[in-house]
Amino acid sequence: MSLSLSFCVALVVSIFLLAPNAHAAPITYEISGVASGAIGTTTFTNASVELTGTGNTANVSSFVVSGDTIFGNPFNTLTVTIGGIGTATITDPSEIWAIPISSIFPVPAVVIGRIDRPPALDSITGLGAVGSNALAGYEGTTGIGPITDEGGIGFPACGGPMQDPCVHTTLGLLSFSANLSTNPTGQGTFVATVASVPEPATLFLVVCGAAALLVRRVFVAKNRATGAYF
Repeated sequence: MSLSLSFCVALVVSIFLLAPNAHAAPITYEISGVASGAIGTTTFTNASVELTGTGNTANVSSFVVSGDTIFGNPFNTLTVTIGGIGTATITDPSEIWAIPISSIFPVPAVVIGRIDRPPALDSITGLGAVGSNALAGYEGTTGIGPITDEGGIGFPACGGPMQDPCVHTTLGLLSFSANLSTNPTGQGTFVATVASVPEPATLFLVVCGAAALLVRRVFVAKNRATGAYF
């Protein structure tokens, strides 16, 4: 049993060395609403649209835009699901902005969009946004919602002269028939979900238990091989 004890002691040291990252966790952000537009060669009208971005709470960083402190988190993946069509992955670099106190918007807000100058996070072209007093103080590092309030899904005309490039997806170029700012009466729903990560103490107990079982199995196998039993 001394082997398993030594293993657990070494594990304790490792856990404490990794303690600064103990609060890092995968997080999923979703903004949904109703929109019209086109993806590839397929058009849609008043379809349900959901943007789903995945990231990690450890990657949230703050910066100042137009006097507002904004918390940005780059996505590992961003998908768009369009009712009646399906789900596509957006291949442009993208992120979420959490704006807990805003002068840009009338109320605190969250925005999911394409990063304008990657890897810098301080400029974004929005695809979906929700503004609500319920988002006051929200910095993008915790779960929240669902919150339904003003906002929705949108993107300006794209691809033409003096226009932004369209959004690239695995189903083709994506565009919407209205921009977010031209639909002030629209509504959107925002929800953020943080994946559960074992606490260091729980992880220690689980791994030590597994180590003890492994050591016992090794001793049993060894003693059976030599004809000894205990």
